[in-house]
Amino acid sequence: MLQALLSGKTSFFKGRRLSQIDGDALKMLTLKLHLCISSIRYLAFGIIFVGLCGCAQFKSYVSDPPDSDQITQEFDSRDVTRESLTAFVSKAGYDRPWPPAKWGLEELMYTALYFSPRLEVARKNQELFEVSAKLSELKIQKTIQVATEYHTKEVNGEEPWGLGFAVGLPFFSEKKQKVLSEKSLLYVDDATLNLTQEIWLLHAALRNNLFRWNANVSKQALNTQKIKLAQELVDLVKTRLSYGFASREQLNKRQYDLGIFRKHELTLDMERLEILSIMARLIGIPAIDLEQFEMKSLTLDAALDIGGAEIYRSAALLNRVDLQESLVDFGLADVELKLALIKQYPEISISPGYFWDQGDKIWNFALGLTLPRQSEALVLRAENLRNLKRLQVKERQINILSQVEGRHAIAQSARLGLIQSRLNLHRASDIFLGVEEKFGVGNISRVDLYDERLSYIDLAEEFIDQTSDFFTALAALEDSCQTPLVFQYKILASMNHQLKDPVE
Repeated sequence: MLQALLSGKTSFFKGRRLSQIDGDALKMLTLKLHLCISSIRYLAFGIIFVGLCGCAQFKSYVSDPPDSDQITQEFDSRDVTRESLTAFVSKAGYDRPWPPAKWGLEELMYTALYFSPRLEVARKNQELFEVSAKLSELKIQKTIQVATEYHTKEVNGEEPWGLGFAVGLPFFSEKKQKVLSEKSLLYVDDATLNLTQEIWLLHAALRNNLFRWNANVSKQALNTQKIKLAQELVDLVKTRLSYGFASREQLNKRQYDLGIFRKHELTLDMERLEILSIMARLIGIPAIDLEQFEMKSLTLDAALDIGGAEIYRSAALLNRVDLQESLVDFGLADVELKLALIKQYPEISISPGYFWDQGDKIWNFALGLTLPRQSEALVLRAENLRNLKRLQVKERQINILSQVEGRHAIAQSARLGLIQSRLNLHRASDIFLGVEEKFGVGNISRVDLYDERLSYIDLAEEFIDQTSDFFTALAALEDSCQTPLVFQYKILASMNHQLKDPVE
């Protein structure tokens, strides 16, 4: 177009001589042209100025770090009595008063969905994946470009300029459009799977630490009984020592036992604070606030019969996120193979354009033809990649089934151990009742009674440890299926939806 303008073939004065134009008309026309050219110059200066201002704003934007004080204030102000949180859990289907009187896994998960920084990051990750999906669709969309031309070299005494637009209309087959749409949907599926994985990891971490907290509380209660009994034994031995019925060595032994129990009390309290700190971090609220909550007591009585492995294998193949991700990878490889097959054929694009050049209406037309290059090699590579992804899906399925069966066997063994431990505890209780009867008739001393009581408490602690072993095995089985088995509640069904809702 530039050459045409300079050669005068498309000039506004085409076919006319300056001597043939009236003087007044020529002055008026010249004035209009100068006004138009001046307007374009001012427009150009304005665009440059806006661009520079935009760069300054961008520079200020990228150099503006998060305000630590503001983040600290926002963190300290997080409160479970917030009205927006109450509305959030009500919308999610929680049908009890909020905040709850006692906190279980369901209530902790609702709070985590609202406050957890981990899930906030997951939401942003989902947005990025959705952007990737939109980018994959750009190839099937039209393009519009605005074009301007301005030249300082005069033609017939005037400075030519032009303003116009070009529309790119790529011609794809219906099959290619369908494949590209399928690819974009796979990106969205991948985003959802990543989000689901984060949800499950949060659920599992809260589940494990909540049970640790319950076991810690039970052990603290038993250790408190031990301290009380040990203190009474120290007092009894001191009294007997004063009457000459006990030795100094016996007193030292009782005082040593009391010291061990008190040290264990400190250890248990440190463990409790650690568990609360971990759960507070997972939820996203201050630990001092979580410490004020009253937690629910958990029991595994209803989970003793875990059934056969077939149920868990089916659940794992249906719910495992890593298997679903392998299927998405296979789908993407399948799409790439289809695109490689389509690229064996030439690609045609048509781009019509229009320019308004100082009054002249100029149309242009461009035809593009993209010939395939190395198409056979690309198809072969895509086909091999698809076969590899298919084998990886099969490998993942076999590994999952093997893992589920192994963890199911371990859980069954731990269940039998828990049943035997419970039976031993009941028998020890019967034995202790007989010891109490002996003490009642004066056959044994109070010291012997308290020693038997301490032995019974030791068995109770062993039962708690065996319960923890069973829970650990059951939690591992649940993780291999990635579906609730121990604590079943309806929140998991609505987690994905809730994560897409904005929170304050």
